[in-house]
Amino acid sequence: MGKKTKKKPGKVAPVAKQKISRRSKTSVLPWLLLIAGITAVCFSPMLKNDFTNWDDEFYIVQNSLLRGPDWAGIFTKPVVSNYHPITVISLAINYAISGTEPWSYQLFNLVLHVINTVLVFLFIYKISGEKKVVSLLTALIFGIHPMHVESVAWASERKDVLYTLFFLLSLMQYWQYLQTKKSLRLWICFLFFVLSLLSKPAAIILPLVLFLLDYWKKRNFSKGLIIEKIPFFLISLLFTVITLKLQSVTAMVNLDAYPFWARLLFACYVIMIYTFRFFVPYPLSAFHPFPPPENLGWPVFIAPLFVFGLLFLTWHFRKNRLVIFTILFFLINIALVLQIISIGYTIVSERYTYVPYIGLAFLLTGLTDKYFAAKNKVALGAAFLWLIIFAFVNFNRTQVWRNSDTLWSDVIKHYPRASLPRGERAQYLYNKAITMVPDSATSLFQRVIEDCTVAINSVPDSLRRDKKKAGTSMYNMRGTSFYYLKQYEKALNDFNTSIFIDSTNPDILNFRGIILFNNLKDYNKAMADFTSAIHIQPKADYYLNRSRCYYVLRDLVKARQDVQSAMDKGAIVPEDYRKLVGI
Repeated sequence: MGKKTKKKPGKVAPVAKQKISRRSKTSVLPWLLLIAGITAVCFSPMLKNDFTNWDDEFYIVQNSLLRGPDWAGIFTKPVVSNYHPITVISLAINYAISGTEPWSYQLFNLVLHVINTVLVFLFIYKISGEKKVVSLLTALIFGIHPMHVESVAWASERKDVLYTLFFLLSLMQYWQYLQTKKSLRLWICFLFFVLSLLSKPAAIILPLVLFLLDYWKKRNFSKGLIIEKIPFFLISLLFTVITLKLQSVTAMVNLDAYPFWARLLFACYVIMIYTFRFFVPYPLSAFHPFPPPENLGWPVFIAPLFVFGLLFLTWHFRKNRLVIFTILFFLINIALVLQIISIGYTIVSERYTYVPYIGLAFLLTGLTDKYFAAKNKVALGAAFLWLIIFAFVNFNRTQVWRNSDTLWSDVIKHYPRASLPRGERAQYLYNKAITMVPDSATSLFQRVIEDCTVAINSVPDSLRRDKKKAGTSMYNMRGTSFYYLKQYEKALNDFNTSIFIDSTNPDILNFRGIILFNNLKDYNKAMADFTSAIHIQPKADYYLNRSRCYYVLRDLVKARQDVQSAMDKGAIVPEDYRKLVGI
C-alpha cells in the first residue's frame, strides 16, 4: 500500500506539469485573435476610403518612383522632405497591385496596424511577466484609440504603421537579448532598427528606449551597457543629420514666427494635450493650427503647470519602476515633436501619438492590474465602457477620411477660420468642378468661392513659407469660379490682385485676357495678357486667343501666324475662322 501511494504522485505530477506547460504556450492565441478581430472591425470602414489631397497626391498619385518601380530613385530621392525608402517600396508594391486605386493601400495600412496591435500585446506580455489582462488591455487601447485613426486611415501615413512594426520587433529582440545574453539577438535588434529608420526617421529615439528596457530589467549601469549601443547611436545620428538637412528646406517652420520662450510653452502644451487626449480624445482633427503669435491663449500659458505637476508625480513615485518606465517611454517618443523646432503646420498632430501611447496605456493598465486581479467589477466595467466608447468613436472617425471633402469639412467644423483647411477643401472642390459641365457645377463653384473668401480674409498663416503662392492660389480659384459663374467683374478683380502679387501664372493671364476681350472689348490689353502667357508657356489656346485680338485689330498677317502656331500645337480651329484669316 505504501509503495502504491508513493508511485501515484510520481506518475501524476509530470502529467500535470506537462498540461500546464502546453496550456501556457497555446492560451495566448485566442487573446491575439480577439484583439486582431476587434481592431480590424473598428477600422473596416477605411477600406472604402479614397485618397485625399493631404499629401496622398505626392506620396502616391503623382509619385513617379512607384512606376516601374524606380529602384535607384527610391534609395536616392526623398519624398515630401523625408527619406524613407522602405515605405516607398511598400507603396510601390501597392501600385503594382492596384495602380492608383486606393483599396490595396488602405488594406495594407489596416493589416500593418493589426499586426502592430498584436506585437504590442506580445511586447507587453513579455516585459510584464506574462500578465494577459494587462497585455490585452494595453493592446486594445493601442489598437482602437481614436487618436490613432490618422496614422492608419491616412494612406500617406504608411510610414507610421511601417516604422512601428520594425520598432516593436527591435524592442522585442532586445528584450530577448536581455533574457538570453545572446549577441545574435542584439544584432537582429539592430537590423530591425535600421529597417525602422528606413521607414520613418522618427525611429532615431530607439536607443534611448533600449536604455529604458535596461532600467526595466534592473540592469546595472556599466560601460559595457553603453558600448553595446554605440552602433545604434551612430546610425541614429546619421539619420538625424539627413532628416534635418531635408526638412530644413520645406518642412520646418520659420524660426522667426515665434520667440524661443513661446516654443518652450508649446513643448509644455504638447505634453499636456497629448496626455489629456489619451483619456478624452476630443477634439479630433487632421489639422490643429498654431495659435496666432499675438494671442497664444491661456491653455498654452498654463501648460508649464501641468508639466511641473507631471514631473513632481514622477519624482514622488521614483521608486515605482512602472511609473518611471512608462512616463519616460511616453516622453521620449514625443520628444521629437514638442515644437521647440517646429515641423509641419500643426501644433499637435494625432499621428504623433501612435507609439507614445503604448507607454500611457501600459501605465494605466499596470496600475489598475491589482483591481483586475481582485476581480473588481466596477473597475472592469469602467475599463470596458471606456473601450466601447473608443471603438465607437474610432469606427466613425475612419469615415472622416473618406475623401478630401469629408476630411477638410471635419477640420473646418472645429477651426472655421483656419486658412489651410479652407484652401485645401477649395482646391479639391475646384478640381472636381472644372471636370463637370459648368451649369451642373454651380454649387461646387459657390462652395469654392466661400472657402477661398474665408482663407483670404483670415489672418495670414505666417508659418507657411509659400504663403505668397498660397495667397495667389486662393485668388486664382475664386476668380476662376466667378468666371464660370459668369460674374466677370468679380473674376477680373481677383485676377488683377493675383497678377499683381505674382505675374508668372499663364492660365490667369489668359483668363484675364479673355475677360478683357469678351466683356471690356479692350483688345490691346487682352493681347498683352495673351502675349505674356505665351512667353511663359506657349500653349495652343493662348496663340488662338491672341490671333483673335490681331484679327479684330485688322492685323491679318499676325492673326494668320498665330492660328498656324495654334494648329501646329494641336489646336482644332473652326473652319469659318480659318477662312477669315486666309488659311
